[in-house]
Amino acid sequence: MTIAEHPAGRLYVPGATATTEPLTPTVTVMPRAVTWSKVDTGFYVASKAGEYVGSVDTTPDGHFVAFDATSAPIGRYTELSTAKSAVLSWKPERARMRDRRVGRIVHPIAASAGLVAGVTAAFGALLTVFPA
Repeated sequence: MTIAEHPAGRLYVPGATATTEPLTPTVTVMPRAVTWSKVDTGFYVASKAGEYVGSVDTTPDGHFVAFDATSAPIGRYTELSTAKSAVLSWKPERARMRDRRVGRIVHPIAASAGLVAGVTAAFGALLTVFPA
């Protein structure tokens, strides 16, 4: 038999032995970090994989104004590190609204689960003190 396509979808080579080693090296893909660049005096730009994330600009009085990915101001800060953190943690309005909606749904469920767990623990403690 010559080299032909095996019915199971593997290449059939007479006399060849099977190997469990991967044929190609595996590559681990790491998420890209946000990179800050000082573009001008007092002006810093954040990017991730070449995409604009936001920026921080220094005011004449020494404060720092953070801007989101749409260049809308986020807030005014006294420390550069705080302004940079605000840019990185900023979420668009739509995402913040979704998080609030989810919170309004999940909070009562979590509180109820905590109440049930507390009552169950108290009942279990009573059963150990006063066995049936």
